[in-house]
Amino acid sequence: MLTSTNRKQWLSKGALGVVYMLHHIAEKCFNRIPTNEDLKVSPRFLESIIIKYKKQGFSFVSLDQISEIISQNQIPSSPFIAFTIDDGYLDNYINAFPIFIKHKIPFAIFISTDFVDKKAILWWDVIEDLILQNKEIIIGNKRYSCNSFQEKWDTFRVFREKIMQFNQDSFKESLQYMFCNYNIDWLKPIKEKGMTWDQIKELSHHPLCTIGGHTVSHPVLNKLDEATLRWEIEEGVNRIEKETGISVNHFAYPYGSSNEIGKREEQLIQSFNFKTVFAATGGCITRDNKHRITLLPRVFLKQ
Repeated sequence: MLTSTNRKQWLSKGALGVVYMLHHIAEKCFNRIPTNEDLKVSPRFLESIIIKYKKQGFSFVSLDQISEIISQNQIPSSPFIAFTIDDGYLDNYINAFPIFIKHKIPFAIFISTDFVDKKAILWWDVIEDLILQNKEIIIGNKRYSCNSFQEKWDTFRVFREKIMQFNQDSFKESLQYMFCNYNIDWLKPIKEKGMTWDQIKELSHHPLCTIGGHTVSHPVLNKLDEATLRWEIEEGVNRIEKETGISVNHFAYPYGSSNEIGKREEQLIQSFNFKTVFAATGGCITRDNKHRITLLPRVFLKQ
């Protein structure tokens, strides 16, 4: 979160504003894996920072306004804040939407369409539950101790690193093979946690909300061949436009760090002519971003 100190430092370097990245707007559970819980901010926390930035004189802008600021070399009269939320979780609709309406704050949600179609494999939730429910996990001929909370967290991080390296063409098969000793319903979390298309449509027609693209299946982009990469982006956008009747002009890379996106991904995304494209790397929006509209920075909002 911005402090008065780093606000002054950023403004002195030509910063125009900050785009925040969120995922879940829900109460934290402190007895669960911090890697996942860090993706949550509570409704009360979200509202408190909105109130704080209002008092400090920040303006709140939409993604279309950010596009205009950058493309037209505008210098806003006050630094701006923008809120973006990734993936398509139900708590965005239940908890965040009313807060943004109450305070008349624009916001954007980047939708991975498999989240709405209940096809997304939220493997991070599944393996968290598996680890928390067991004192030991057996993968192949290796045993991972999960007695203490620290061991559970360490095991989660080891598994996460392995899964992020999977071939995306055989992702589910690789998951099932890795955890073949366990009877797992990989689709259970998304059935409970994903929004519906009716909810997405309602959001898309509200003047405060922008719906952006975030691929179909939320894959690791640099592990896809070029044809599949293009299909993931294009099909995700087309599905949102078909279901909502609105044009999709903004996009965020899944995962979004330099570990998952590079020159190839950035060059390909240019052919879609999005107004803005966001990564998950930290930093402010500056006047220099005009030359890198397809790799705009966001700041991970952590409670």
